[in-house]
Amino acid sequence: MDPLHFFDFFSTGCSLGFYFSSLMNNMKVDFAPLEIPLQRRLQTAAVAQWVFSFIGLAPLCIFIFLYLLFTRFWLISVLYAVWLFYDYDTPARGGQRVPFLCGLKMWDYMRDYFPVKLVKTADLDPRHNYVLGFHPHGVLVAGAFTNFCTYATGFRELFPGLTSYLLMLPLWFRAPASYPLRKRGGGNAVVIAVGGAPEALDAHPGTYNVLLAQKKGFIKMAMVHGAHLVPVFSFGENELFDQVENKRGTWLRWTQERLQSIMGISLPLFHARGIFQYSFGVMPYRRPIHTVVGRPIQVQRNEKPAAEELDALHQLYMDELSKLFDEHKKTTAWTRTHTCIFYEDHPRCVLWRPQSILSALQDLSVAFWPCRSKMEKHLQVISVLQWVLSFLALGAACTVLLIYMFCTDCWLIAAMRSSWVRNWTVWTYFRDYFPVRLIKTHNLLPNRNYIFGYHPHGIFCFGAFCNFGTEATGFSKKFPGIKPSLATLAGNFRMPVLRDYLMSGGICPVNKNSIEYLLSRNGTGNAVVIVVGGAAESLQCAPGVNSVTLKNRKGFVRPGSRVFLRKNDVYKQVIFEEGTSWRYLQKKLQKILGFAPCLFHGCGLFFGDSCGIVPYGKPITTIVGEPITVPKIEDPTDEMVDLYHTMYIKSLQCLFDKYKTRSGLKESDVLYIQ
Repeated sequence: MDPLHFFDFFSTGCSLGFYFSSLMNNMKVDFAPLEIPLQRRLQTAAVAQWVFSFIGLAPLCIFIFLYLLFTRFWLISVLYAVWLFYDYDTPARGGQRVPFLCGLKMWDYMRDYFPVKLVKTADLDPRHNYVLGFHPHGVLVAGAFTNFCTYATGFRELFPGLTSYLLMLPLWFRAPASYPLRKRGGGNAVVIAVGGAPEALDAHPGTYNVLLAQKKGFIKMAMVHGAHLVPVFSFGENELFDQVENKRGTWLRWTQERLQSIMGISLPLFHARGIFQYSFGVMPYRRPIHTVVGRPIQVQRNEKPAAEELDALHQLYMDELSKLFDEHKKTTAWTRTHTCIFYEDHPRCVLWRPQSILSALQDLSVAFWPCRSKMEKHLQVISVLQWVLSFLALGAACTVLLIYMFCTDCWLIAAMRSSWVRNWTVWTYFRDYFPVRLIKTHNLLPNRNYIFGYHPHGIFCFGAFCNFGTEATGFSKKFPGIKPSLATLAGNFRMPVLRDYLMSGGICPVNKNSIEYLLSRNGTGNAVVIVVGGAAESLQCAPGVNSVTLKNRKGFVRPGSRVFLRKNDVYKQVIFEEGTSWRYLQKKLQKILGFAPCLFHGCGLFFGDSCGIVPYGKPITTIVGEPITVPKIEDPTDEMVDLYHTMYIKSLQCLFDKYKTRSGLKESDVLYIQ
């Protein structure tokens, strides 16, 4: 991080610290009086449940769904999963509106809390379909929800014959939003918060910043379906919450925009009041919301509009929105002196027009979603990160889970090798992140057993896991009849649940009993993959260093040996000199724990140029060498072991020299065998 970015980060952190410190320490908590009328209590309760539904209902439902799977009520989750599969496309067809829920008395209390008022300026012919552009987004879009998702403000009475559809982020439904406009007969009104998630970051009291100039997707949709455009301005939407200052160019704003581009939702740091006090909390302020529905703009159906036609209609829409604001801004006291001017910068009240990575409606079929290439890149990073976290923390977490499972009906759960787990799509993303490549040089006979010597160890053995713990690189297709078993630390199999997760991928303990069973009592076609260098070799792992620990490793030299090569550049490591106290400590811990505590780093999850535990996306090429035929000898002599060990080292050296340039190394690179 350069000094300027560090200073910006530090100053922003200090500002946030002072902000919340002053908020909590210098502020007197103003509690609500006990004699508040029941009506106002009910209003507060109605808004509280809505805020909770907006912020916390989704993660709570996911938790309950997963929790029930591990209880005697597991059938509820299974039945709902079946229903979800059957009902998957319903959101794309306008959903399943329940008039009873839309007309609950609770929404009347929510309307009166602010209060919310819907203002009609012109009739809307129910024989047509409409696209209503809602501005501004605000923090939680309270005005849009109250007016168009409930009957509390009288939308049905003001616009008889119309059915409103408020569009939300597709991640809640995984569905496009243009279906209502394809219905024949008209009477459908699609309501779109055009500014979307980016606009929420500018929802500060006293300002009306509207992201619109580059938002043309909803214009195109209206032209394609012949739906009339209707500008809607919700006065007071930005007054409901205070938000931490996040000017453009600050570290906080840059972080928020980065997270929004990855997750599809913005994360404004907002606050207002609480349920029983007025000083702090996530309950919105009681401030009026006046939502004004403007005059319709007639749109002729044009399935392939030209860019000039699109721009002309877009400009007309912006002009109508500006007129609507000027005509009705006196409806609320804090907007009477404001003006709406189309500037690129930030005057007091501006319809703001910067470029936006996630345009709210550039294309409704992929609204709020990154492009396919970016989405695949995100999935690749996530697939690698989940494996790293599984390697580091899953064992400890599952130990706690074990105690819980003994108290449920799932105490009898066990696991074994699973082709379904080995073929998960997540491993394909895992493979493509680096990418990982498996190269076959010779055929392997399925009527024999094999020991694969894998080199080098690296930090996490990404190549070994991807090639032999999954089917992402096509091992079974390249070597038909051969079943690989990757051997890893036996300590991993003492961890509950983690052991079952590892065994489902065909991973086994690297000990004498398991290896002898696979090679002697499990038929033929078995291939035990041993990372020969082990934990000691990982301490020497560094980009550009081709070193393997092998000279004194002879225990794996048994019938049916194999050789492997792997390229390793995915992590950087602090390597301590031999004889230093740090090196002594690493070796001591390795003997005690069974694995080497390496000081390594890769890149961050969100920032490619930062440090983190996500590995670098460097290619990993795994070469399967020629098998060395070894006769079965029950009690081999030391001379016999040394003979085959020497043959193995020579084969490994030849394999490295032959394929190093094809794997991205230089001709001058040398393999060091220690």
